[in-house]
Amino acid sequence: MQKNRSRYNAKIICLSYLVVGVSWILFSDSLASYFFSDDIRKMSQFQLFKGFFYVGITTLMLYFLIRKMTKSINKRKLELELLFSNPNLGILKLDAAGLFTQVSHNIATITGYSSEELVGKHINHYTPENRKEEDDAELAKVTNSNPNDDFVFRKHILSKDGQEVIIRGYGMRTKPSKNESPGYIVAIQNITEEIRFLLALEAHNAQLKELASEQSHLVRAPLARIMGITNILQDPDSLEQTEKTSLIQNLEVSAQELDLALRGISQKMNSNPNGDKA
Repeated sequence: MQKNRSRYNAKIICLSYLVVGVSWILFSDSLASYFFSDDIRKMSQFQLFKGFFYVGITTLMLYFLIRKMTKSINKRKLELELLFSNPNLGILKLDAAGLFTQVSHNIATITGYSSEELVGKHINHYTPENRKEEDDAELAKVTNSNPNDDFVFRKHILSKDGQEVIIRGYGMRTKPSKNESPGYIVAIQNITEEIRFLLALEAHNAQLKELASEQSHLVRAPLARIMGITNILQDPDSLEQTEKTSLIQNLEVSAQELDLALRGISQKMNSNPNGDKA
């Protein structure tokens, strides 16, 4: 859409310039013939000034067009520099066999491997053993996708310091040219922290569900007994002394159970999902 619009604008500019230039030549010659048809010297001077004027106007038009284009190029260059100076972003190229042919310097920041350690290696070379099946399935989707479509995939890499890095790739196939064979170009984003946060959030949600279950089973039972006993004790005249003593003892036991359940819930609420205290 953007490319078609740019081509359309270029055609409009060229066509406008053609119409204005031809119109200028035809109408200015007609004016010159009308006013100076009998004076060859003045006709020559008019044609000279007309040429200077046309060159001057054309120069101004070219100046503004070139300045606008230069600003646009510099802005895009700055955007790209800001984009790929981000330590969590990078770009790489792969050949048809899945071998790295080119990587940006950001890859070293993400994975710890230099360009020399990556170029020539297969994209699955540094995949953790427990992730190979998952990553193979992701790459199979790319291979079997429509050649004209863009693709998105997730990849796991065992970094140089032994940590698992998760990246998301946004890519497209490259068409073969005289100097390059067909392959892939991929922009990648390090989403390791994002995935870790989502996993931690899921674990926290599971913890909250567990707490809700405990509240239902561990808290409600002693609480129900306490409420029942207090309801009975509201009419002490109908109870014998031994019954009162037994109810009070049961009330104390239920209170201790409730206190223990609440302490356990409080402890879990103050702990993170992996069991450490917050």
